Amino acid sequence: MPPLEEWEKVYLKNTAFLEDEHGKVGCVICHGGDSSAEDKDAAHLGILADPSLESCAICHSDITLSSDISLHATLSGYTHDLEARGGNLNEGTALDEALGNHCEECHTTCGQCHISRPEELGGGLVTSHVIKATPSMQYNCTACHGSRVGNEYLGNNEGIAADVHWTQETMTCTKCHGDELHGSGQSVDDMYDNIDVVRCEDCHEDVLTDDIEQHQQHIGDLQCQVCHSVTYSNCYTCHVGIDQNGLPYRTSDPTVMGFKIGLNPIVSEDRPYTYVVLRHVPVTPDTFDYYGNNLLPDFNASPTWKYSTPHNIQLDTPQNASCNSCHGNEDLFLTEDDVSAAELEANRGVIVINIPEPITSH
Repeated sequence: MPPLEEWEKVYLKNTAFLEDEHGKVGCVICHGGDSSAEDKDAAHLGILADPSLESCAICHSDITLSSDISLHATLSGYTHDLEARGGNLNEGTALDEALGNHCEECHTTCGQCHISRPEELGGGLVTSHVIKATPSMQYNCTACHGSRVGNEYLGNNEGIAADVHWTQETMTCTKCHGDELHGSGQSVDDMYDNIDVVRCEDCHEDVLTDDIEQHQQHIGDLQCQVCHSVTYSNCYTCHVGIDQNGLPYRTSDPTVMGFKIGLNPIVSEDRPYTYVVLRHVPVTPDTFDYYGNNLLPDFNASPTWKYSTPHNIQLDTPQNASCNSCHGNEDLFLTEDDVSAAELEANRGVIVINIPEPITSH
C-alpha cells in the first residue's frame, strides 16, 4: 500500500504499547481488516474498533469460553427475573424490544474492560492503547457499578463511612472478585449462582472457629452483612420509554437510604442463613408500560426485596453494639409496614413476621 499522508495515520501516544505483547502482533489480529490490501478503504473492511470475544479468543480461548456466557457478557440475570415475573421475551415481543432498547447497552466486551471505558459511559481509552490485564477500578469497575457499589465502598454516601476493606487495606475490586469476573464457565441466572463468587469466609476463615460468642451463635443463621453492614441505598422504581427524539430513557425515584434484615430468599448449602440483608430493586408492575400493558403478568412471583451484599462493611455497627441492638428492634427488620401494598404478595417470602425476641439477662 502506498505511504499514508500524516493525517491518515494512527498515532499511539503511549509507546509502551509497542513493547507489549499485544503491540507486537500487529493490528489485524485484534481489529480485523486486511493488511495485504493496497487501498485504505479495502484494508479497513470488516474492521473492529472494539475488540470482542471473537478476536480475543484467538489467543485467550480459555478465558473467552467462560466469559462468553458470564453475567458481564449476557443478559441472563435480567431475562431470568423478567421471565420469573411472567414476561414474554420471545423475539419480536414488546418486552424483547424494551430489553434491547434499555438493557443490552449495559453489558460489555473485553475491550471495554481492559482497554477503554464502556461505551454506555462515553467510551475513551483508559491508558492510551495499553491493554490492562486488570481493569481500572475507577474507569471500569466503579464506572459501571458506581451508583450503589462504588459509592458505598468508597464512602461517597453522605455521613456513611467507606468500607473497611478500602480504608484499612485499599483493596481494589479484583482483590475479592478477580476469579469471578469472567464467569465460571456455567450459565447462571444470578451472581450468587456463580461457583467462583466470593464469600466473606474465603478470607475470614477464623470466624468459623474463633472464640467470639456472637460468631459461634450466629455463623450458620446470619449472613455476615447482617451484623457488619451499615445503611445502604435502595432504588424503588424504574420506568423506561422512548423520548420525542427517539432516544431510550430511564426514570426512577430518588435513591432511599436504609438498612433492612429479612428472610433469605436464596437458601443454599453456601448460603444457609435464615436472616440476610435485603435491598429493594428498581422494578414495578408498570416499569414497561410504555411498550404495552401488563407485560409482567406474574409480577408477584419474584420478590422486589432481594438478597444483597452491600459494600460498606464495618467492624462495629449500630446493630452489633449489643444483643438487643438487633433483638427486638423492629426498625431493622423488613415488615409488612415497609412494603407497598402493590408489592406485598411478591415479598411474602422475605418479610419477617416474628421479630427475634429481646435477650433477657439471667
